[in-house]
Amino acid sequence: MTIELPQRAPGGIARTRPPRGDVLATMMGLTVCLLPFLLPTGPANTALTDVGMTLCIGLALLWSVHEHLPVKVPYLVGVAGLVLGGAFAAMVAQAPVGVGLVLAQDVLLLAWSAALVMGRHNPAVIAAVSRAWCRTAPVYSGVMALSYILGINALTGVSAKDGVRASYTFGDPNLAGNYLVVSLFIMAACKCPRSPGVRRIAYALVLAAIGFTGSNGAMLTLLVALTLCVAVTGYKRYGAVVGLSTLAASTLVAGLMFSFVMPRVDLGQIREAAAGSVPLLRDSFGRSGSSTSERATIVNEGTNLFLQGDATGFGPARTKATLAANQAPYVKEAHNDYLATLLERGLIGAIGLLALGVAVFVRCVRLVVGKLPDDYAELVPRPWLLAVIGPVMATAAGFYEVLHFRHLWTWLGLVAVLVLVMQDRQKKRV
Repeated sequence: MTIELPQRAPGGIARTRPPRGDVLATMMGLTVCLLPFLLPTGPANTALTDVGMTLCIGLALLWSVHEHLPVKVPYLVGVAGLVLGGAFAAMVAQAPVGVGLVLAQDVLLLAWSAALVMGRHNPAVIAAVSRAWCRTAPVYSGVMALSYILGINALTGVSAKDGVRASYTFGDPNLAGNYLVVSLFIMAACKCPRSPGVRRIAYALVLAAIGFTGSNGAMLTLLVALTLCVAVTGYKRYGAVVGLSTLAASTLVAGLMFSFVMPRVDLGQIREAAAGSVPLLRDSFGRSGSSTSERATIVNEGTNLFLQGDATGFGPARTKATLAANQAPYVKEAHNDYLATLLERGLIGAIGLLALGVAVFVRCVRLVVGKLPDDYAELVPRPWLLAVIGPVMATAAGFYEVLHFRHLWTWLGLVAVLVLVMQDRQKKRV
């Protein structure tokens, strides 16, 4: 949805780089640098990066008003459905006032992505965000990997709760692993660092940091992303036939593995061997059997809870409390965005999530088939690799609740602004 203000330049493109745009670029770069630093938390589980996001939103609004620039709010329909579903569910269920904080998070993250979209008027914004992300991730990974090797638990976040798995400054190993997987493909899309040798070292540091999280979900999404990366790159270089053939072959191999190979493999024995070997394997793959069983139990209880309700939902972040009130045998949060949305925000929220998914899918497809203008292509030479992150997050949403991941909305903002830039230039040519 676009809010049109009087424009100074055709197509909404500023002829020069306004000073406020450069200030916004600097602030956004600093905010992206803070994405991994979620501990210590502030009131209502806030982090320092939330302060940066709020400032960026204010700066973007001031810039748009001063320069009479159009404001685009991507993903508005989907997020509106999620917020309305959550608010309606909270009202019907008479949920505590505190659930309003969850809805406020939805609005903040949507506004953050809209602020990123202001980069369509000034490439410096995209330059600052992409470079900050691509430089922060490997440096952060290197420091954390070294800290893990040296046993500095104050930095690595290793605790009795997660065994020897590193959560770093995220507070959760799975969240840390997801951020690092996404960062890997942001770096690949931007070809940053620019030197191929330095970039390979950066990849290695990020991969090492992913490994130390012991996150099975991160490993699975990394495999999904690599498979799609090969397929999409084949499409861009050699055409649709090669790309689709690669994707079909990968799907066939995966299907054969699950249908014929996996049933003949004794996963229990492998898990037992892992549980009695290297501590990191013990706390990751060694416990995957129990994790899978726990998630299956949560899905089963959540499904029963939904069927017993009236499809309006129980209110945001109320799954655990509702299960406890119903004396469920296993009381946990959903750890699944699809189930959590249905339970907490009802059918209205589920429609909103579907609309959000469609909006993301359409933009990812445009990144794959489209071509960026030269000034933006210099910043993101391989935009199609950003599209690979879409299936990564869709897969992760099956075993995490990713909708409030700050790096997810930063990526969504980047995707939206690049697609808008393509559209702006096409209109200008016409």
